[in-house]
Amino acid sequence: MTNNIRLTIYIKAGQAESGPPLGTILGNIGVQTVKFCKEFNEYTKELPLYFLLKVKIIINETKNFTFSVEQPSIGFIISLLKKEEKIKKKDGTEIIVYYIAFEDIVKLAKFKFPLYNLNRSINIIKGILYSSKIKIKI
Repeated sequence: MTNNIRLTIYIKAGQAESGPPLGTILGNIGVQTVKFCKEFNEYTKELPLYFLLKVKIIINETKNFTFSVEQPSIGFIISLLKKEEKIKKKDGTEIIVYYIAFEDIVKLAKFKFPLYNLNRSINIIKGILYSSKIKIKI
């Protein structure tokens, strides 16, 4: 039976750094922190930098590691992407409308559904936005 160490940490995409706190955590276990950061940043380089990712790291007895990244939910990503705009109605009152740029919808569709047809993926995202009363800005 092996004595693997299992860690779950949160790291922003493409922003792992070998300094504290990550370097301290992994270094104390004997992991080559620079190697981990390089591999993680390469793995997440296509993702927006504001994605906070749940990362599971398994470290074996020889201090080698493997990691997996759990994708954030669509709802979480939408909450990061949505913007608000104040619109004046004809009667002079203001309402706040939430929207997401169409180009962000395309990126999100490609990220969350890489194996689907792009039009189908976009329609899934549009359905979620519609049910959340979030508009699409072209």
